[in-house]
Amino acid sequence: MNNTYKYILCLLLIGISFHQSAAQERTIHLENLLEQAEKQTISVKRAKTNLAISSAEYQLYKANLRPTIGLDALLPNFINTSTQVTQPDGSIAFQRVSQNNSSLSLYANQNIGLTGANVFVQSDLQRFDNFSTDIKQYNGVPFRIGIVQPLFAFNPLKWQKRILPLRLKEQTYAYNIAVEDAKWQTSQLFFDIIGAKTLKDIAQTNKEVNENLLLIAQQRFELGKTSENEVLQLEMELKRAILTEAQAGNQEAQAIQALETFLNTQQLSSKDFVLPEAPAQRIIDMDQLILKAKENRPEIIQYQRELLEQKRQLASTRSDYGIQSNVLALFGWARGSENIEDIYQNPFNEQQIRFNISVPIYDGGKRREAMKIARLNQELIETTNQQNLLNLENEIRNAAMRFIQAQQDILILEEIKSLATDRFDISNQRYTLGKISITELTLAQREKDQIHRDYVSALRNYWTSLYQLRTLTGEAL
Repeated sequence: MNNTYKYILCLLLIGISFHQSAAQERTIHLENLLEQAEKQTISVKRAKTNLAISSAEYQLYKANLRPTIGLDALLPNFINTSTQVTQPDGSIAFQRVSQNNSSLSLYANQNIGLTGANVFVQSDLQRFDNFSTDIKQYNGVPFRIGIVQPLFAFNPLKWQKRILPLRLKEQTYAYNIAVEDAKWQTSQLFFDIIGAKTLKDIAQTNKEVNENLLLIAQQRFELGKTSENEVLQLEMELKRAILTEAQAGNQEAQAIQALETFLNTQQLSSKDFVLPEAPAQRIIDMDQLILKAKENRPEIIQYQRELLEQKRQLASTRSDYGIQSNVLALFGWARGSENIEDIYQNPFNEQQIRFNISVPIYDGGKRREAMKIARLNQELIETTNQQNLLNLENEIRNAAMRFIQAQQDILILEEIKSLATDRFDISNQRYTLGKISITELTLAQREKDQIHRDYVSALRNYWTSLYQLRTLTGEAL
């Protein structure tokens, strides 16, 4: 008997534990959704991809500053055909050509970011075979080092060094903001569900209350203790509650579907969404929020990047319409011979210096207008940034004011909600006892419902404005 009692008790404990676990799985809180928003939303994934692209672009820039080593080969390069050959007297004779002209080149290049120059080292070997005359020749460069230095030219590496780190920093901030923005939108969608659920719950309660009151009113009407008008009013209240319940249920389903779409999931329709508790009071420093926004928002870095890009455009325009010049200098050893050994054992010294310059004399005003456009675009960027900063500060102040007001509303509405509930309970009892009219009861009921909706609305304003502030400032409050 004792073992049977223990067995039954064990089954009861397992059942209770399973029921609690199932209940926890059915419920979902705002915090659960915010965690999903940080990982599952398309906007966050897109921001993460943009961050990865910017990081790869920066790594590519750094790779361009490292040496490049390569091998070029043309093996074979055989020709067996008939072609025209110009004779000493200027006439043309068609002759058979059977040749092979192969080459092999090993090289290394190094870009110099500071000046835009390119330093190169190479070693070449070429072999020419004329099968028609049975002649074989070699030409080679055992070693050659040189530099190509543009003068007055646009240097893209110089600007990439300044712009790409800013772009990477901008996308890092943008990713952080995207996470906060996803949480902000999630909180709004969550309270869309909570609002519809609250309305449905109120309608269900009112339906049950009005059903009981209607039975009482009908009994009184049969006894001649109440009017038909009172019975009709209760019937109207009951039908209004049924209609509201259906409408709210439809709104709740649509709100859940919208949240599932945003979070890229299909597991929320069976969940019971829990209304968050009243949060602790927070102190808001408006000036500190604006300061944090200027530190954390990607728009601030974007402005710096766009200014640099516009300066880059000015430099590029100035170079495109200005003097063009290049200097080539190289040194090495080279030789041609019928024997390949001569190329490496007894080569000749090789030197080459080349300077070319192109000076525009008249361009019809192209340079002047191009520079004008670049400067006007820079002014436009500065003006736009000033307006964006003003808009950002205004959004922060408005969101902070809503947040502060929501905190005050929650404190007051908690007290009013309790009073309105007590008043309705008393009115319901008094109506059952026949001491007040249906009009007074209906008024108490509607006031209770409205206060409850206002309380949920205040909670919504609190949480949504909190995550809006986090989105606007990039700071976890």
